[in-house]
Amino acid sequence: MSAQHESTDDALRSEALRVNARYVEEVVIGWNLCPWVAKAWQGGAVARRVFPDRTGNLAAVAAFIAEVDSRPELEVGLAIFPRAAVSLGAWEKFAEQVRRAAGPFVVAAFHPDYRREGEPATNAAQLVSAIRRTPDPTLQFLRAARLAAIPADVSAEVARANFATVTARTPAALAALLADIRRDRDASYR
Repeated sequence: MSAQHESTDDALRSEALRVNARYVEEVVIGWNLCPWVAKAWQGGAVARRVFPDRTGNLAAVAAFIAEVDSRPELEVGLAIFPRAAVSLGAWEKFAEQVRRAAGPFVVAAFHPDYRREGEPATNAAQLVSAIRRTPDPTLQFLRAARLAAIPADVSAEVARANFATVTARTPAALAALLADIRRDRDASYR
């Protein structure tokens, strides 16, 4: 790898982590949308890795999952793909491959093309896809044992609370924040 290519990858990694932190801090934590990720983030229990590949690399992601699994203090892993120019459908297929290889982790897919601004969420279930509209294609890994310890109805309660929060603060405000983060991403990746 040339020094210039390595330098470009390092700059991309730095910006991808910064933009991802904006999403986590301003959207997920700022809007109080996921108590598990918020607690893990604030407690330093989130591992993030930027993959500069243009497509998903299952072996590389599996190695990252194994690394996260080997560190019991970590509860969440975020695999971020800033160069992945894949459709939502292709990303979902890749996420499914990762789910089969994820072992003790539950995998959630995030993608910039989930529910667009012109497609308002009219219920709690639809809101999930709006919330998963990250600046870059991303996979989240959450320890399955952590989820198993949470009563099943808590997830539904969080979804209802999220819907109430977004409704009160307005879907337009959430869409504007997501658009601002996306503009930041696009400008910084140039």
